[in-house]
Amino acid sequence: MSWVIGVESLTRAFPEGCVVAIGVFDGVHRGHQALIQKAVQHARAQGLPAVALTFDPHPLQVLSPAHAPPLLCSLRHRLERLRGFGIDLTVVQPFTEAFARLSAGDFVETVLVQGLGARVVVVGEDFQFGAGRSGDVAFLRQDGRFEVLAIAPVVDEKGERLSSTRVRQWVQSGVLDCVHQALGEPFHWEGVVMRGDQRGRTLGYPTANLAPVVNQVCPAPGVYACRATVAGEPYPAAVSVGTPPMFPNARAIVEAYLIGFPDQPLYGRLLTLEFLAKLREQGAFESLEALQQQMAQDVARTEAIYRDFFAPAPSQNSRNPLDDGEPLGVHS
Repeated sequence: MSWVIGVESLTRAFPEGCVVAIGVFDGVHRGHQALIQKAVQHARAQGLPAVALTFDPHPLQVLSPAHAPPLLCSLRHRLERLRGFGIDLTVVQPFTEAFARLSAGDFVETVLVQGLGARVVVVGEDFQFGAGRSGDVAFLRQDGRFEVLAIAPVVDEKGERLSSTRVRQWVQSGVLDCVHQALGEPFHWEGVVMRGDQRGRTLGYPTANLAPVVNQVCPAPGVYACRATVAGEPYPAAVSVGTPPMFPNARAIVEAYLIGFPDQPLYGRLLTLEFLAKLREQGAFESLEALQQQMAQDVARTEAIYRDFFAPAPSQNSRNPLDDGEPLGVHS
C-alpha cells in the first residue's frame, strides 16, 4: 500500500509535480469518489502522480473533541479504498494542534507548494482550510502556482447532498441499502476478538466478541447477515449488535458467529465485518430452545444472503446487489 505519514516525509518526491485531492475522505463515499476520480483523470492525462492528502485523526477530534464524529471506516480501509480508486500515493497528514494553527497561506506554501509540488489541486467546492477556516477555493485560485478544480457535491435522487454525516446516520439507523448505495460497497466494521461470557458456545453457536479498533460508528441494534474476514479468509457470519434481550446483564457488544470457521481460538485477532443485510430486531424468546431455533434460522438466512451477494455474475444481464434502486448523480 503506497502511503506516507506527513508531507514532511517527502523530499522532492514529485520533481515534475502532482495532482492532489484533499479531504478527510471518511468512508470514501460517492461524493469523495467523484473528487478522487477527477484527480486521477487529470493526473493520467498529464502524466503526473495522483496524490490524496488526508488527515488523521479527524480534524474535529482536535478542534472540537466533543463534536468529533465516530468514523465510517478505519484508516487502513480508507487507504485501501483510495488506492483502489487509482490514487498512487496517500499522504496521511497528522492533524495536530500545531497543524491546526497554520494560516491558510502557510498551508499553501508548506503543504501544497513545498511539500507536494502541486500542479493541480482538486477539492470540494465548499473546501475550507487554515486556522479559523480562513482559506477557501477562491484563496487557492488567487495563488496562481497551481490549477484548482472545485468539485460540486454528489446528490441523491431527491437532490439532497451526500455527506459522511448522512451515511453515519444511515448506519446508525440500520438502513443498509442507503449505506450500500452511498459507499458503493457494504459497510465495513473492524474489531479485535476479545474474551466474552461463552454464552454462544453453550447454545451451539460459538461467537467472536469484538472490540472496535477505532471509534467507529456502529450499526443499529439487531441481527445481521455479514461477511467476516479473518487472516484474509472470508466466512458468512450471523452478527448480533447490542445487548441480547435474553441476557439483560450482558454488555452491549458486537458478536459474530462465523459459519464454517474451524473450532479454534480467535482471541486477539483482527476481524472485519461487511454488513450485507439486517435479518431482524433483537428480541426476547420464551425459552433458550426457542432462541436456538431462531439462531438456526438466522444462520440459514445468512448463508443464503451471502451466496446471493457474492455469486459470480458472468452475464451482462446480472444485477449487482449494490446497484438496486435509483443511482446517485453528480449535481452540476
